[in-house]
Amino acid sequence: MTSRRSMRHAVLWFSMLSAWTPGVALAQTSLQIPLQFDFINPGAKSLAMGGAFAGLADDATASFANPAGLRSLNASELSIELKGASTDSLFLESGRLSGTILNEGTDIIQGPLFKSSPNSNTGVGFLAGVYAPSAYNHRLVFAGYRHELVRVDQSFLSNGVFQQASGELTSRRDSPQQGDRSVSITGYGVSGAFAVRQNLAVGAALTFYHFSIDSVFTRYDIVGFLGPPNLNVVEGQSSQKGSDVSAAPTLGLIFDHKQTRFGLVYRHGATFEFTTHDGTAPVRESRFRVPDTFAFGSSISLQHGRNDPGLPPPSFLLLAVEVTYITYSRLVSEFVSDQAVATGTQADFSIDDGTEVHVGAQYAMPRLRGTPRFRGGFWFDPDHSVHFSPVVTSPSALDQLFNERLATALSTGSSQYHYTGGLGLTLARWMELNVGVDLSSRHHTVSASLVVSRNK
Repeated sequence: MTSRRSMRHAVLWFSMLSAWTPGVALAQTSLQIPLQFDFINPGAKSLAMGGAFAGLADDATASFANPAGLRSLNASELSIELKGASTDSLFLESGRLSGTILNEGTDIIQGPLFKSSPNSNTGVGFLAGVYAPSAYNHRLVFAGYRHELVRVDQSFLSNGVFQQASGELTSRRDSPQQGDRSVSITGYGVSGAFAVRQNLAVGAALTFYHFSIDSVFTRYDIVGFLGPPNLNVVEGQSSQKGSDVSAAPTLGLIFDHKQTRFGLVYRHGATFEFTTHDGTAPVRESRFRVPDTFAFGSSISLQHGRNDPGLPPPSFLLLAVEVTYITYSRLVSEFVSDQAVATGTQADFSIDDGTEVHVGAQYAMPRLRGTPRFRGGFWFDPDHSVHFSPVVTSPSALDQLFNERLATALSTGSSQYHYTGGLGLTLARWMELNVGVDLSSRHHTVSASLVVSRNK
């Protein structure tokens, strides 16, 4: 019995060695863990109202969210946002994708086992200064800002999945892999708004983005065919590294009609260059193309109660909605597809563009101390993960297993439903504090913004 088991293990080990091709394995490594990020508007107020801000844009964050909204500010102000966020991304950690488990060593899980790669960060999410010169009767307003658009720090370690191609008697094992990825995009911009007429304003911004990527993906040997990863023996390594600066414009429009406001925004995504190195292959130039954003929003203010002489204004309800279209497919060209060069399967990867829906509400009570403003909202974030669907299915065993592995690893993408809430308080005539939270099944954000006005 022992002899037959040893022989079977030897055959399995030989099959695994013959199945692993370093170039293909390295190329797919960085694709097997999603790069997940969102483009919600900055600021605790916007966050608490579900990100529905393109048609409201009534504070300093308008300098990025919708520059035309700067026209609403009746005084110069400074704004700073402190933000903490955490995101869980699932990766294929182990398990058997095809064939029957041996119930020995690490081959004890029938089906794929996914684990979470957490990404947590805290810091200054947004900083802005707005200048509204009285000499122009506020027809022309300027702003400068810093905005953290993307910040990702991820790591994972997989044990390698077991597979068995149809028609084969033996199993194969994917090599264990470790990944460490760091991506950041920070924007420094200037924006301005001009009042075309009393109820119509246009705005524009030019943002200079700094991009940084430092990612390393490593393949390891294993301790026997059924054993754990041997982190002392590296089988191959690939990397993505670079630092670049690129500028991109934003255009905005605000139209007011009685208690209703409408807003339009177009934000062009910047393009950055970095280098990719797979094993011993030559270093090649790659590009990261930030998605473009198109947004339409509306808000309406409804008074609740009577105006009494000598008393503060009555309570009022503010409702806001925004529809945002994001061209996530821009990431496929030269970023996702470039990582699949060694496999010859660039056409098999895709990312769907997404249409987000944001809804928010605010109930203000001016007759209470601090004029508390209670906020809540909701927004829908459609699935914008990488998808793998083979265009041509090859009959070879290697291609069968490759397709099965990639299709499984990239199968966890899903739409997210975010629920938001928060509070705004006037601490003094010239100071305002806003707090907000955003909760979904895989993403949590907490934000606090302080606004200091010259003449509130």
